[in-house]
Amino acid sequence: MAIAISSRKLETHRIVARWRAFGFSRVDMVLFLVLLLLQYPLWFGAGSWWHVATLQSELHQREAHLQKLEQRNAKLAAQVQSLEHSEGAIADLARRHLGLIGKNEIFVWVIPHDAPSPAQKPS
Repeated sequence: MAIAISSRKLETHRIVARWRAFGFSRVDMVLFLVLLLLQYPLWFGAGSWWHVATLQSELHQREAHLQKLEQRNAKLAAQVQSLEHSEGAIADLARRHLGLIGKNEIFVWVIPHDAPSPAQKPS
């Protein structure tokens, strides 16, 4: 344990000697360390530049998704308005989704020529 402490002190003295070689005093070193500590949250903390950029990217994605949902809601609102004010819209919806036919209408089912007949089994 004593060897580890003395090697740390030796390393600290080497760092201080290098700083003094450039003309820095202990006060300069302390101020530099304070500056580094103040800069840390700016670069790596919760409000860092990287975190803000990530949040902005996420915001743009959510806004695009919200815009798609608003378009879908507008389309559904138009369908609701159409169903509330038009009797033909209800009949059209029933024909498309429920296969209903009205009075005096004939149901015709067109089968494509290349479709297999019911007697043939698909392979």
